Amino acid sequence: MTSDLDSGGESPTERRRRRSFRVRLWVGTACYLLASFALFEWGHATSPWRVVWAVLPLLFMVWVIVVIVLRVRRLDEYQVKLLFPGLAVGFTVAMFAAVTLGTLSGAGFDVPNAGWPVALIGIVAWEFTNLVTGASRA
Repeated sequence: MTSDLDSGGESPTERRRRRSFRVRLWVGTACYLLASFALFEWGHATSPWRVVWAVLPLLFMVWVIVVIVLRVRRLDEYQVKLLFPGLAVGFTVAMFAAVTLGTLSGAGFDVPNAGWPVALIGIVAWEFTNLVTGASRA
Protein backbone atom coordinates (compact mmCIF):
# COMPACT_ATOMS: atom_id res chain seq x y z
CA MET A 1 0.00 0.00 0.00
CA THR A 2 1.25 3.46 -0.81
CA SER A 3 2.12 5.64 2.11
CA ASP A 4 0.12 8.80 2.71
CA LEU A 5 3.46 10.59 3.03
CA ASP A 6 4.30 9.96 -0.63
CA SER A 7 3.77 12.99 -2.78
CA GLY A 8 2.43 12.46 -6.25
CA GLY A 9 4.91 14.77 -7.92
CA GLU A 10 8.61 15.02 -8.47
CA SER A 11 10.92 16.10 -5.71
CA PRO A 12 13.14 19.14 -6.33
CA THR A 13 16.12 16.79 -6.69
CA GLU A 14 14.35 14.73 -9.36
CA ARG A 15 13.37 17.89 -11.28
CA ARG A 16 16.94 19.19 -11.09
CA ARG A 17 18.34 15.85 -12.33
CA ARG A 18 15.83 15.70 -15.20
CA ARG A 19 16.58 19.28 -16.28
CA SER A 20 20.33 18.68 -16.01
CA PHE A 21 20.00 15.53 -18.14
CA ARG A 22 18.00 17.32 -20.83
CA VAL A 23 20.42 20.27 -20.97
CA ARG A 24 23.44 17.96 -21.24
CA LEU A 25 21.71 15.84 -23.86
CA TRP A 26 20.70 18.83 -25.99
CA VAL A 27 24.16 20.41 -25.70
CA GLY A 28 25.80 17.14 -26.74
CA THR A 29 23.37 16.73 -29.62
CA ALA A 30 23.83 20.31 -30.81
CA CYS A 31 27.63 19.95 -30.68
CA TYR A 32 27.34 16.66 -32.58
CA LEU A 33 25.27 18.33 -35.30
CA LEU A 34 27.72 21.24 -35.58
CA ALA A 35 30.66 18.83 -35.76
CA SER A 36 28.82 16.79 -38.41
CA PHE A 37 28.20 19.90 -40.51
CA ALA A 38 31.90 20.76 -40.18
CA LEU A 39 32.75 17.23 -41.30
CA PHE A 40 30.47 17.47 -44.33
CA GLU A 41 31.90 20.89 -45.21
CA TRP A 42 35.63 20.38 -44.62
CA GLY A 43 36.08 16.63 -44.16
CA HIS A 44 36.61 15.89 -47.84
CA ALA A 45 39.84 17.86 -48.06
CA THR A 46 43.14 16.01 -48.26
CA SER A 47 44.71 17.90 -45.34
CA PRO A 48 45.61 16.32 -41.99
CA TRP A 49 42.62 18.16 -40.48
CA ARG A 50 40.41 15.56 -42.17
CA VAL A 51 41.09 13.17 -39.28
CA VAL A 52 40.07 15.82 -36.73
CA TRP A 53 36.80 16.52 -38.55
CA ALA A 54 36.09 12.78 -38.76
CA VAL A 55 36.74 12.12 -35.05
CA LEU A 56 35.05 15.22 -33.62
CA PRO A 57 31.42 14.06 -34.12
CA LEU A 58 32.31 10.71 -32.55
CA LEU A 59 33.51 12.45 -29.39
CA PHE A 60 30.15 14.17 -28.98
CA MET A 61 28.38 10.87 -29.64
CA VAL A 62 30.36 9.35 -26.76
CA TRP A 63 29.33 12.35 -24.64
CA VAL A 64 25.64 11.66 -25.35
CA ILE A 65 26.07 7.96 -24.53
CA VAL A 66 27.73 8.81 -21.20
CA VAL A 67 24.96 11.31 -20.35
CA ILE A 68 22.28 8.69 -21.04
CA VAL A 69 24.08 5.98 -19.05
CA LEU A 70 24.48 8.33 -16.07
CA ARG A 71 20.79 9.24 -16.25
CA VAL A 72 19.67 5.61 -16.38
CA ARG A 73 21.85 4.79 -13.36
CA ARG A 74 20.09 7.51 -11.33
CA LEU A 75 16.53 6.48 -12.18
CA ASP A 76 14.31 4.99 -9.51
CA GLU A 77 12.21 1.88 -10.13
CA TYR A 78 9.17 3.75 -11.40
CA GLN A 79 11.18 5.90 -13.81
CA VAL A 80 12.93 2.79 -15.13
CA LYS A 81 9.54 1.18 -15.72
CA LEU A 82 8.49 4.24 -17.74
CA LEU A 83 11.74 4.62 -19.70
CA PHE A 84 12.50 1.12 -20.93
CA PRO A 85 9.39 0.47 -23.06
CA GLY A 86 10.36 3.47 -25.20
CA LEU A 87 13.93 2.22 -25.49
CA ALA A 88 12.74 -1.27 -26.42
CA VAL A 89 10.32 -0.02 -29.09
CA GLY A 90 12.88 2.45 -30.49
CA PHE A 91 15.53 -0.28 -30.67
CA THR A 92 13.16 -2.75 -32.33
CA VAL A 93 11.96 -0.23 -34.92
CA ALA A 94 15.56 0.83 -35.66
CA MET A 95 16.62 -2.79 -36.14
CA PHE A 96 13.75 -3.51 -38.54
CA ALA A 97 14.58 -0.30 -40.44
CA ALA A 98 18.22 -1.42 -40.67
CA VAL A 99 17.20 -4.86 -41.94
CA THR A 100 14.81 -3.29 -44.46
CA LEU A 101 17.46 -0.92 -45.82
CA GLY A 102 20.01 -3.76 -45.86
CA THR A 103 17.59 -5.90 -47.85
CA LEU A 104 16.98 -3.08 -50.33
CA SER A 105 20.72 -2.54 -50.66
CA GLY A 106 21.26 -6.29 -51.16
CA ALA A 107 18.64 -6.25 -53.91
CA GLY A 108 20.67 -3.64 -55.78
CA PHE A 109 18.87 -0.46 -54.76
CA ASP A 110 21.13 2.45 -53.95
CA VAL A 111 20.54 3.56 -50.34
CA PRO A 112 22.90 6.48 -49.65
CA ASN A 113 23.49 7.51 -46.03
CA ALA A 114 21.36 4.61 -44.83
CA GLY A 115 22.37 5.12 -41.21
CA TRP A 116 20.48 8.38 -40.90
CA PRO A 117 17.00 7.01 -41.59
CA VAL A 118 17.63 4.12 -39.20
CA ALA A 119 18.67 6.49 -36.42
CA LEU A 120 15.84 8.95 -37.02
CA ILE A 121 13.15 6.27 -37.22
CA GLY A 122 14.41 4.70 -33.98
CA ILE A 123 14.48 8.05 -32.17
CA VAL A 124 10.98 8.98 -33.36
CA ALA A 125 9.64 5.58 -32.26
CA TRP A 126 11.35 6.00 -28.86
CA GLU A 127 9.92 9.48 -28.32
CA PHE A 128 6.44 8.50 -29.53
CA THR A 129 6.38 5.54 -27.15
CA ASN A 130 7.54 7.83 -24.32
CA LEU A 131 4.64 10.18 -25.04
CA VAL A 132 2.11 7.34 -25.12
CA THR A 133 3.37 5.72 -21.89
CA GLY A 134 3.89 9.00 -20.02
CA ALA A 135 7.64 8.51 -19.81
CA SER A 136 8.29 12.03 -21.08
CA ARG A 137 7.88 13.15 -17.47
CA ALA A 138 10.55 10.72 -16.21
